[in-house]
Amino acid sequence: MFTITGFSDELSSDFEIQMQCWKKMNLTYFELRSAWAVNVMDLTDNQVDRVKEISDRYGIKVSCIGSPINKTYIEDSIDFEMKRLERAFHLAKYFGCNKVRVFSFYSRNGKILEYRDEVMNRLKKMADFARDNNIVLLHENESNIYGEKSRESAEIAATLKSDYFGLVFDPANYSVAGEDALEAEKIMHPYITYVHVKDYSGHDHSMSIPGTGISHIREVFDRLRDRDLFISMEPHLDLAGQFGGNTSPEKYNDAVSSVKRMLTELEIQFR
Repeated sequence: MFTITGFSDELSSDFEIQMQCWKKMNLTYFELRSAWAVNVMDLTDNQVDRVKEISDRYGIKVSCIGSPINKTYIEDSIDFEMKRLERAFHLAKYFGCNKVRVFSFYSRNGKILEYRDEVMNRLKKMADFARDNNIVLLHENESNIYGEKSRESAEIAATLKSDYFGLVFDPANYSVAGEDALEAEKIMHPYITYVHVKDYSGHDHSMSIPGTGISHIREVFDRLRDRDLFISMEPHLDLAGQFGGNTSPEKYNDAVSSVKRMLTELEIQFR
């Protein structure tokens, strides 16, 4: 069964408005990336308590802590990210989820592939820490990080061989990186444990309603139909940026409706 979740912060910086829109779309999970324009890793304890109070009041749960961990330089000390990881684990447990999103580092010289061993060593240390805390790390690809392309993403998961480290499959990210999303899915298939749903229009780094772009969203769903997965809406229909995006409530609703329609046509159960 697929469970629809998503980045509610695309709708508004005001967290209560996010939850109001979520309720109208009958969604019961969201991915916590920011609230009141504050990144999840920078929320104060009081703000975290407010997020929980509001989301509980609307009956909406957290599927994943959408952290930016490891969107930093490989040349810097790992201590900063390990401290942030500890905080992310605390947040995950506080919200009753067991998933934290991570990345795989930039390099100041732009040649991150030259740092393969250090990337693997750092991610293994993080995966071991995740195992000790019963948390699953979810690696997302990103431009200019080690796992930008599908082969490097799959290589990370195959090297770590950890039940506490999986891959986010974001078809549009691979489309933007110049790959065919279906070929990327084939390479990553054994390790995909979470899906981000956005669909590349094919030009100008702009996104389309899921199912109408070039990222083969319907086919990806079909290939993963037998898995118990969160599929996380990240439509980026008004703005796409390095640390997030924006989508109007109307367009977001259209994106969710399109996903539900595709799943229904494919006879894939979802909630």
